[in-house]
Amino acid sequence: MKKILFILLGMLLPLSHTLAADPGSATLNPLGSIPVPQELFGRLLRFLLGFVGVGALTFFIIGGIILLMSQGNADKVKMGKDTLVWAIIGMFVAFTSYIILRFVLEIIITPTA
Repeated sequence: MKKILFILLGMLLPLSHTLAADPGSATLNPLGSIPVPQELFGRLLRFLLGFVGVGALTFFIIGGIILLMSQGNADKVKMGKDTLVWAIIGMFVAFTSYIILRFVLEIIITPTA
């Protein structure tokens, strides 16, 4: 038991040196290099779109499993197909809204001369 403990502590020891805080590298802006709120909103939008993709993939998998497990039952086949159709519709709506918002953000961010 001691041997395992020493091995684990020995592996964690270099991390303390690597993760030590450097007081000279503190940034003044807590948001990093995001100077304008429109860019922050754009990054947030792309982040949330990733969750939409994960959700759509989840519903594609659920719909496929329902179709595979239906065993010819017409109600379950219909439920599986409906799940797949609604996942496609949801992705279409999400990506269309992303395109529209991206277009609007480009108009807002682009300075006029």
